[in-house]
This record gives sequence, structure tokens and C-alpha cells, in this order.
Amino acid sequence: MMELGRLAAAAVLVCGTWFALAPAQAQESTTTIEPTTGTQAPPSTAPDTTRTTPAPDSADSRVSVLTLAAVARSGKPEFRTTTLLCAPTQGGTHPEPVDACAELTEAGGDFAKLTAEHGACPMVYEPVSLLVIGLWDSRPVTYQHDFGNWCMLANAAEYVYKF
Repeated sequence: MMELGRLAAAAVLVCGTWFALAPAQAQESTTTIEPTTGTQAPPSTAPDTTRTTPAPDSADSRVSVLTLAAVARSGKPEFRTTTLLCAPTQGGTHPEPVDACAELTEAGGDFAKLTAEHGACPMVYEPVSLLVIGLWDSRPVTYQHDFGNWCMLANAAEYVYKF
């Protein structure tokens, strides 16, 4: 149980950074500073006082970043974690971020809807707990599920859980 607590703390720590960054990205706007009227320097010597910051498109301002962490609860202690960035860019430490993001997009960001053609797994009960924390389409996501072993976790989705 102690490993699961460390797992949750690590996931919150990693995702906490993204929760803090996401509002800053969404707050960008167009800002124009107009010079005051009155005495002005000639145009050739006047400082440029107009500054613009492009406003993000609604599609560009969405954020999808997730931390996936899994811990074995019996037998040999094992802990795996990965980050998956799906928007505004794709990447992270996940081995196949493009395919994993496409799979999650098809499921509407709902981890319970992920499916895959299940391969054969050994019938050995070595429970693994999965915890997902992050943002999907700029909305907070938390998902927890227990699997019978590492193989069952990997086979629960085609790409997302293969880390």
C-alpha cells in the first residue's frame, strides 16, 4: 500500500506542474499599448510602443497531458510511470505517443472505454494498480483501475498502457 501512496504523490507532483501551466497558456491575449497624445517625437525617433501577443485559437488552447503510473502490489516491487502529451503537441515519455493519443481521442478521453484485442496472458495473479492523473481537453482526469498482472494491463489497450 505504501508504493501506491508514493505512486499517487509522484503523479500529482508531475501533473501539478501542468495544472499550474495550463491557465497561464489560456490567459494569453492580444495587448496593444497606444502612445499618449500630446508631444510626440518625430516618427523616425519615436520608440515602438505597440506590442501584440497573438490570442490562441480555441483548438490551440486546449491541453491534454497525462501521467500514467502503475505499481505491482505483490511479489517483486515494480513501479512504472510515463507522461503522455496529446495537445497542443504530442510527445512525453510514452514510447508511442502519437498512437496512444489517437487511441484516447477515439475513446473520447475515457479510459474505461479503451479496448484492444486481448492476447494470451499467464494466469498468475500478481495485481497491478494503474493511476492516471492529468488533463484531457483541458478538463481534469483521474482514473484508477486494478489489473491481474502486467500482461493484463498491457492488453487492456492497444497503445496507451504499453509503457
